[in-house]
Amino acid sequence: MKPYKIDITRLSLILIGYLIFNRVYSITYDSGGFAFILMWPAFLLSYAVIVLGNIFIFRDISKLKASFEDNELIQKTCTIQLVLATIGFFMQILGFKGAPLNYIDNYPVLVCASIVYSIILLIGIYQTIKLGQGKDNSAIFGFIFGGMIIFLTSLALVLITSPSIKYTTPSFAEEFQSLGLKGKVEVVDKHREIEAFYGTAYKLTYTENLSDGTILKETTTAKIHGKDGEHLSNFFLLSGTDLETLLNDKEKALFHTVKQDEFSFLLDVYKERPNLQQEEDSIKNATAEKIDKLFATPITSSFKFGKYPIENYYVAIMAQAVRNREKGDSDAAGFYNITTKDLMKNKGLTLDFDCDLTKIKVENGSPLYAFKERILSLPKNSFSDGIYNMSCSYDENGIKRKLLAHLLLKMVWDTLKRMKSWEIKPISYF
Repeated sequence: MKPYKIDITRLSLILIGYLIFNRVYSITYDSGGFAFILMWPAFLLSYAVIVLGNIFIFRDISKLKASFEDNELIQKTCTIQLVLATIGFFMQILGFKGAPLNYIDNYPVLVCASIVYSIILLIGIYQTIKLGQGKDNSAIFGFIFGGMIIFLTSLALVLITSPSIKYTTPSFAEEFQSLGLKGKVEVVDKHREIEAFYGTAYKLTYTENLSDGTILKETTTAKIHGKDGEHLSNFFLLSGTDLETLLNDKEKALFHTVKQDEFSFLLDVYKERPNLQQEEDSIKNATAEKIDKLFATPITSSFKFGKYPIENYYVAIMAQAVRNREKGDSDAAGFYNITTKDLMKNKGLTLDFDCDLTKIKVENGSPLYAFKERILSLPKNSFSDGIYNMSCSYDENGIKRKLLAHLLLKMVWDTLKRMKSWEIKPISYF
């Protein structure tokens, strides 16, 4: 049987494939994905070269080993090559996520795999020399070609350490601490984005032990633009209002950071307070009790808190968070201990409910104005500061046909707990 001749070019195919793939990947990534329209043939070529390289490397080494059964050196070196090829294959499988190893997401694995396949190639050159197969022109070309591939691979890995450093995980611990968050932040996953946005998405978990014994644990995502490192935000208001125009300088500076995706959970973190529902029910029950007692009959129902307009809700949250921080409240950077009364006082929440004025007995005049007069007669401290929207129904002037009106009534109480304004605004009649 004719001795098997070593082909350095075929042993280089895997390294060549990864060189092509990562060069095309770099161009595509830097273009935000648009270059793929033109570069897809090169992607397919790199896939094909990598697959063929894996096939040839096992086949050629096995054939070489079978051809020189009596050559101890070839047997040992081929065994080493096969072991390394198997390790390299599993490295590729380990880092495969729909695509071969790339220099951004799989840099450490790519470096190890490149070292493994470079050693296999060097052993192949050494075997060629020992077997005396390096004297013809094709063998000399193979030496030069193999050496060039190893050099280019090493050079590429050295050069891409720069973008590798550029794309390393940001120091989220420092960023969270600079906002005033005292807990622990961990990066649990990261991936590159091209279609949704051009950059990197980091999945984070944040854990903080709060002063009331609650363990706050939030899962959030940081999205960082690949070009300028900007932390992205998906915060927007359907009304189209620019919230920052409604904030003072301190609130605006805080909101500029909090609106980033990784911190946006703070805008609702007060809802994690264990006594929130009890607090809301207490306000609803106290309001219902005072009004119903005033008329000696239950006339209120369907209590709920509203957030209209929604920008007022976020303005109230930012205002109270700034106050909490100034008082030294560090729980969730001042966003945790925001009460329902705080939001009502800052006009961020309204208390909405129905009133059945048909149950009010009035000898002369409208039950609506009788209702107003009795409410105004209440002493200060009767209600929490805030806006109350009441939808009322009543009969008018003894007319047998029932006239129903949905009314919007706003009661705004000042700091002296006196009625500051009363507005009766008909919404619709039927």
